[in-house]
Amino acid sequence: MKFLFICPLRQESFFSEDFQITDNRGIAVDDLGNKYLNARIRLSAPCPVCGEHHEFQANELSGPFSANDEK
Repeated sequence: MKFLFICPLRQESFFSEDFQITDNRGIAVDDLGNKYLNARIRLSAPCPVCGEHHEFQANELSGPFSANDEK
């Protein structure tokens, strides 16, 4: 599955399936009753845009995710 990421340094988007889910605390509920995945997503390889290693909160990524999302 490929996720859509945005490089935090250059603000350019890219798709990658080379990531790990870390610090997974499961599904959480915010004060308004909205559910979200309380986890972090770490790129396994350097960012293809800037070459740095990035880590994101799961809720920072765009969704939904499917194999047909890549343009």
